[in-house]
Amino acid sequence: MDNIIILLSGGMDSATLLWLAKKEFKKIYTISFDYGQKHNIELKFAKELSELAKVEKHFIVEIPHLKNLEGNALTDKNLEIPSENYPDDPPITTVPMRNLTFLSIAAAFADTYEIENIGIGIHSVDSPYPDCRAEFASAVEAAINASSIMVAKKKNRIRVYTPFLGKTKTDILKLGLELGVPYEKTYSCYKGTIPPCGECATCLQRKEAFESVGLKDYIEVNDE
Repeated sequence: MDNIIILLSGGMDSATLLWLAKKEFKKIYTISFDYGQKHNIELKFAKELSELAKVEKHFIVEIPHLKNLEGNALTDKNLEIPSENYPDDPPITTVPMRNLTFLSIAAAFADTYEIENIGIGIHSVDSPYPDCRAEFASAVEAAINASSIMVAKKKNRIRVYTPFLGKTKTDILKLGLELGVPYEKTYSCYKGTIPPCGECATCLQRKEAFESVGLKDYIEVNDE
């Protein structure tokens, strides 16, 4: 496979996806988004990871309209980030159409740079989010191909690359450890604190994954 653009948040999953892409693709681009998230410190980590991975180019895109959405705890200043694991239903941290927006923008860059793969690190533990499910990935891939200038001209196909679908956080961590992912350079907290809060769903997932393989989180080690 030739080239790919990775949606890079700076967290564990997207960092593992980036290191997997280093093994499987020749040219790698990364794209991150500033959408008014309370944890926008993640952008600093995404930038550093991109530099460490020596990608072709790292794009940071502002998405102003997502900053104005009320009713979700990631962008609404009047709502607190819950200190609990994800419920079965879409959690209050669901930003409406976030991944659809991200992938649409990434597809525009794919068209411009003639990139035939778009990588996103969605996985089974994220399934309470509607836009982290297999049916979403297949539907958005179809829409991207139907609207792509490059596909119309070259008669090729753009693939939404989702190697972690069906995998757990522990599965992803084990793969990342094999690939040498610098997890000390990743950030997973939705509250955006330094050190991470250790209580939000993303912090709890991360802690459980490290404990499941008998390791202490690198961030916890560095904070001691």
